[in-house]
Amino acid sequence: MERELVKVNYAEYEGKYDQRIIEKMAATPKEISVDAMRACLYGYTFTEDYARMRVPDELSMDYWRDRNEELAELDPMEWKDDQIGNVEEMDEMDEYITTTPQEKLLLQTIDSTGDGMSPETALCVIDVYQEYEYLERVSPYFILKLERQSECNGIDCLEFEPNAFNVERIYFDVNRRFEVGYFTHQE
Repeated sequence: MERELVKVNYAEYEGKYDQRIIEKMAATPKEISVDAMRACLYGYTFTEDYARMRVPDELSMDYWRDRNEELAELDPMEWKDDQIGNVEEMDEMDEYITTTPQEKLLLQTIDSTGDGMSPETALCVIDVYQEYEYLERVSPYFILKLERQSECNGIDCLEFEPNAFNVERIYFDVNRRFEVGYFTHQE
């Protein structure tokens, strides 16, 4: 399936954070469009809470997985252990390894920003933690072993050990976090 990639121009999202989208995620996440989620997610980076390094639980994939754990039929970590090294089956599986529609919505939103194959098409995340949530849930990244991480001009490059998928690296755009202040924690 070919997806449309639209690089995030953060200036377009100022003032677009909508708490109602966050509230709707709990009840009807499938009714939220990727565009609405983009506005909410990237608009959040203009809030005072983001400047103070606070990210709402609802913008975390782990939050939704943990909150809905009793509804999950299969633990993704158990699935991972069973599938390591089975490249043929991985090609037939869904790209996302999720247990909730909220996780999938967040992944689709991040995926709408790029393919992660180059610094120019880096996936836009609002926090470094979101990178690791992404890697844990997207095939084949969740099975790859991280070899090295580097950052240059707000682009995180994660390099992997040689693997059967020939995936050498993935790029994440964390520039907005640096612009707002990654190392300055204010209370």
